[in-house]
Amino acid sequence: MKSLKLRASLKGRHVSGAERLVGEVSEEIIYGLLKRPKEWDYLNLRVERVDKVYYLESSLKVSSYEFNSVGEARGFAKELLRGLGLKGEVVELAFKIVEEKIRRGAVLLSEEGEKLLENVRTTLMDWVDRERVEKLLPSFRTVDALVLATKNIYCGVLVELCWSDDPDYTTGYVASKELGYVRIKPLKERGDVRGGRVYFVKKENLEEVLECLRKKALLVKEPVLPPKL
Repeated sequence: MKSLKLRASLKGRHVSGAERLVGEVSEEIIYGLLKRPKEWDYLNLRVERVDKVYYLESSLKVSSYEFNSVGEARGFAKELLRGLGLKGEVVELAFKIVEEKIRRGAVLLSEEGEKLLENVRTTLMDWVDRERVEKLLPSFRTVDALVLATKNIYCGVLVELCWSDDPDYTTGYVASKELGYVRIKPLKERGDVRGGRVYFVKKENLEEVLECLRKKALLVKEPVLPPKL
């Protein structure tokens, strides 16, 4: 298998990232990655060999909710997080971390709100038949986010909160083993370039989780979708 990772920036600011895990590298796959960033002045595409790949039968189950305002959407997301046992002040901290600035990777927090690590990237994941999955999901962003969130939970992340730094994309999500992958719109105002991820993990499992997120290659076979997405 081959891992392809694309990173693009503009005037020193990260503007796009994408990843594929494929049997063979083709011009079509490379072109699909290269057309992701709308504008850039620096672009890096790296290809690496992957010797061992694990397979997962299905993704997290998907559900979607749309609200009239960012306030309503965030209120719903916070309610979900509190329902998973996180204290109110820890939930507020997670939202503050995501909205305060653009970040290069995820911030890892303990369930008690202790900051464990920053700039963590989940890597080496894809769909067994990505072309088919792309026809089932609303956008390539959902395709990418669902497989990423699925790997996070597989690796031992307890809960993830995320919304994109793309100013034109306002949908975010909460993910956990219990909830699945919950798409929520709008978690930010259009035009806002701030976004990021918070992963909640058990402090005692930190090294094991990091090893899986960074080094374990995972291909997911089937998305678990509602009757109508």
